[in-house]
Amino acid sequence: MNIHTGTLSFMYSVARIRGRDGRIRRSEDLGHEEFLRRQAEEELVPEVPPVVQPVVWPGGPIDTSLLTRYHEHVARHVWFGEERRGPRIELKIASLGGKLAEWVPDQHPRYVEGWMTASGLRSLERTSLNKVDPNLISAFVERWHPETSSFHMSFGEMTITLDDVTCLLHIPIRGDFYTPSSFTEEEAAALAAELLGVNLQCAARETRKQRGGYFSQQWLFDNYIRQCEVENYDCAARSYLLLLVGCTICTDKSFTRVDAKYLPMFRVLSTCGRFAWGAIALVELYDTLNDASIFTTKGLAGYATLLQCWIHEYFPTLGRRAESGLDCDIPGASLPRARRWRYRQGNVKLPTYRPVLDALTPDDVIWRPFQDHRAALPFDLVSMYSGYLRGCTVVRYLPERCIRQFGYVQYIPPPPAPAIDVIDSDWIGYDIAVDRIVQPTRPATYAAEAAADYLLWYYMVSHPIVCRPVDGPHGAQPVPHYMAAQDDPIEEDAPAPAEDDLQRERRWRGMIGSALERFVSRLDVDRDEEGFEDLFLALDVARGEHP
Repeated sequence: MNIHTGTLSFMYSVARIRGRDGRIRRSEDLGHEEFLRRQAEEELVPEVPPVVQPVVWPGGPIDTSLLTRYHEHVARHVWFGEERRGPRIELKIASLGGKLAEWVPDQHPRYVEGWMTASGLRSLERTSLNKVDPNLISAFVERWHPETSSFHMSFGEMTITLDDVTCLLHIPIRGDFYTPSSFTEEEAAALAAELLGVNLQCAARETRKQRGGYFSQQWLFDNYIRQCEVENYDCAARSYLLLLVGCTICTDKSFTRVDAKYLPMFRVLSTCGRFAWGAIALVELYDTLNDASIFTTKGLAGYATLLQCWIHEYFPTLGRRAESGLDCDIPGASLPRARRWRYRQGNVKLPTYRPVLDALTPDDVIWRPFQDHRAALPFDLVSMYSGYLRGCTVVRYLPERCIRQFGYVQYIPPPPAPAIDVIDSDWIGYDIAVDRIVQPTRPATYAAEAAADYLLWYYMVSHPIVCRPVDGPHGAQPVPHYMAAQDDPIEEDAPAPAEDDLQRERRWRGMIGSALERFVSRLDVDRDEEGFEDLFLALDVARGEHP
């Protein structure tokens, strides 16, 4: 490819076919007549037609009109050999599943049980994974782009939809939006005295200790126990529900606190089920993904279990998946699909995941993983609403960019619209938006079907490959002019700077570390297993984590 002229070189992949059991029968070009014969015998359908893919990537979008924040995106820095600064290159994930499991009682008092059910949040008690894989999650965060609210994969965009949220968590996606307001120490203390059954002095000590409008998770649980003991069940329910959302869909980066701004949602317990909790969860997760995709960010909040279970459902070849043995698809069982999964410790590091994700094809995706769950939870058309979701902030929700996940042919989507002031009315009239995004397309004849011009357009406006190919005999590719940050311009005719000794050492360390990580992955051994101490010592030295 010529970077300066923007011309592309392409290669073609052969079609694959998949049987009714979902398995790929062959990966070769059968020829038209042979394909038709076998299609008639085994009811095979084409999985992927010949796909156009770039052979060489320039290091940034050729058309910069879509990803306008790419200059500060983590993928840009990774491409040019720069990792996030800190003790580890992967993100620090705020995952509280193990802690929450210790606080979930075997049974609530009868009144609390009723309010838990009415809220629509009861299923969250047991959907959390005990731990999550920070390397796997970080690899996906590097492909998330705030401008489109989607992961940019090598074959197109994908995202976490409202349908994914309700299938995985069984929380309502219909209802009212809610935008919380932050509280000061004094305001949070007064609110706790009003709604949680504590005296003002006790509440003030807690907010003062937390240095703001927050409560510690342990304080909320202890208050739940106290209020149950004195049979003050409405205050007990509010304490527990606030703790529950603070450890799941509204998790922040503190690991120990819950923001008081969510407490007013539980003021009237009989009506707190009117909120679109699934939309609230998605706003929180999209917002933290937007933040984590920026190079300088080091942590990820939101409900990490939701993200990791989404990955398990759509990408069966990634990560060390372990199933719980629960059949979540039985009608009437009311088991969220997140309970299908349990944590299994992974040993693949972020640099190893990157080329794996780069090499994924549409065949590696289960495009509609919840079809077997429809008897337990029917599809809700509001999942295909397109526009903005409102919660702690306002985020774009654009299913037309990932419409293959709904069983339609992917087409070139329109540019994201600017934020508007009528979000709530658009949400109420969601059917208008659904008609708008479905009109240009039709039901897909095979899972990954896309319009003929889609990938050509996609490869111009995106840069879905994170790993730069090994430099050839003429050195690294030049940094494209359009990739420069606004505060770091590149001179038009300035030569590329020479690689200094530190950069060369860092590059060699990275190559050695990646090779060792692949070797460890193939061995399938853990750090504490006897006889592999020297191997892990060499891996630590290559990463720069050993003196």
